Amino acid sequence: MKRSLFLVGLLAVFLAACNSGNGAESQPISVEKEFEDYRKNVLEPLDERSFEFAEMFNHSASIIDQPEESHRYMEEEVIPFMEETRKIATDAHDGLVNEEIQKLNETTIEYLNLTLDSLHKSAELSAIDVDTVTEETYQKAVKLNEENMELQEKIERTGVEMDRQIDTLVNEQ
Repeated sequence: MKRSLFLVGLLAVFLAACNSGNGAESQPISVEKEFEDYRKNVLEPLDERSFEFAEMFNHSASIIDQPEESHRYMEEEVIPFMEETRKIATDAHDGLVNEEIQKLNETTIEYLNLTLDSLHKSAELSAIDVDTVTEETYQKAVKLNEENMELQEKIERTGVEMDRQIDTLVNEQ
């Protein structure tokens, strides 16, 4: 009898210890704390990468008169860099708990997806040989350019929305 009482008591202590650990971990994180973590782990790295992206984009513009090199650079350097950049936001998404931060991250991912779509269009455009333009390649270039212009407008709107969400979160702190 003493032994079974001892085991029941030991089990109760063990369960209490397990529950106290889980309770502390399952406490919801405040929006302010999560936003601060998000800013440090997502927004700041994205901001740092935006400077490198700007340099890459400028380099790409400087070699536009070399279609093969420009296309290679876009495909092998710029697009993979932007895919790595997007991965920062996509990797963070599952760990977010507050709706406001999740929505901001979704907007950030949308912004990066649109940017990647635009880069792919730009890479396709750079692959068109301007020395041997046919009516078909000309029409393709016009279509790609129009699609890219639409993407640029969406990127602009999404960037404005992302800034609005960030401003809202900053003002709530």
